[in-house]
Amino acid sequence: MSRAIAPLKSLIENWLHNRTFAIWAASILTVLIRLGAGFAFKTYRFDTANDHWALGYEWGRVAKWLVESSMYTLNGSSAGAIVEPLYPFTIAVFFYVFGLFTTSAAVSLIVFQSLLCGLNTWVLFILTERIYGPLEARVCSFLFALYPASIFFAVARIGPTSLTALLLCLILLLTLILFEHPRTSWAILAGSLTGLLFLTGAHPLSLIGIIPLWLLWVDKNRRLRMFLVSLIFVASAIFITMPWAVRNSLMLGRPTMSKTGLGLMLWKGNNPVATGYTQVRSPDGELGPEDDIHLQMAVSWIADNPKDFAALTMKRILYFWTAIPRSSSGLELLNGLFFMVLTVLGVFGAFSPGERPEGVWLLLLFVAIFPIVFYITIISHYRYRFYIEPLILVLASRGIIRLWQRVSPLVVSFPSPWFCRSR
Repeated sequence: MSRAIAPLKSLIENWLHNRTFAIWAASILTVLIRLGAGFAFKTYRFDTANDHWALGYEWGRVAKWLVESSMYTLNGSSAGAIVEPLYPFTIAVFFYVFGLFTTSAAVSLIVFQSLLCGLNTWVLFILTERIYGPLEARVCSFLFALYPASIFFAVARIGPTSLTALLLCLILLLTLILFEHPRTSWAILAGSLTGLLFLTGAHPLSLIGIIPLWLLWVDKNRRLRMFLVSLIFVASAIFITMPWAVRNSLMLGRPTMSKTGLGLMLWKGNNPVATGYTQVRSPDGELGPEDDIHLQMAVSWIADNPKDFAALTMKRILYFWTAIPRSSSGLELLNGLFFMVLTVLGVFGAFSPGERPEGVWLLLLFVAIFPIVFYITIISHYRYRFYIEPLILVLASRGIIRLWQRVSPLVVSFPSPWFCRSR
């Protein structure tokens, strides 16, 4: 018996005390779990209905036309601006090499998305290590490796969710480095990655204001320097997104930074038969052909029904942080419960900031501001919430350690490496 336990004990000792082993083990475990789930459940067998719509959805449909006609369009007849461009071009590369909507393309994309999750585990380890410490980093990376939502979006959905999560975590990590070393090179790199994030998913557009606000707020002694690097950060992000913004503006005949659809989403969430989560149409059937018309209709309805709007907003806040009240599978409800437990642990961890509270405030600022757009529009898909879920895991890792310290005096102590020590 003791011989069987010895290898396990050695493995745990390596995980606890060998940083290189811990970070590689977590990243490899992340990839293997996702690939194992994908092949075990054969998630690469996407339904052929509606011309393989489930293989990539809007991103896959645009990628198809990119390969077939070199045209960025959703329907093959008119130029589109409904989705951000980076992931359709990514899928187009796989379609070009492995064929349109083939099993080989699906398998390759699932492997690609699983590898992105492995990289995100690495980034989350370092991010948590800088904010809290080495033990929390190990807990956070292990949680992410096993996190059901990340597994689902990596192997059961072809879309930019895993890439946007990776870019967001990397940008926040670079922001912490920029705070410690406010150099032009770090500001350009963080801004450029932010621009790429906006070209992958426009929902975290608030980052362009959150990061400068945080930099100016946490370092009152170097505000001029922080103001300058913030300008460089914003300029770099705008520079990366400008070609796409110009293309969309010329195509639509009005200034448009990213994709269209905000007016439509506002109307879907605020109309006479809205529930806050169901994408319903108005009683007369049609919502109107233009995004501007949707926006006008939504604003008019909100102005005429402020109490209903307030009630819907409160419901959407509840749905965002708990579960969408629709016909859900048991696994979806279980994941919602898991998220709520981790959120409670994250709140507990946020009140135990440790030696580097400025990093905690950066995460909290994004978690507080990012969901506002969904509070006032509609929360119909869990992938919108996934932007904040890796950050909740960072905060929850601290909560788990603090909770363990309260229930057990036997907690391993770790020396902090040079990049985790206070300035």
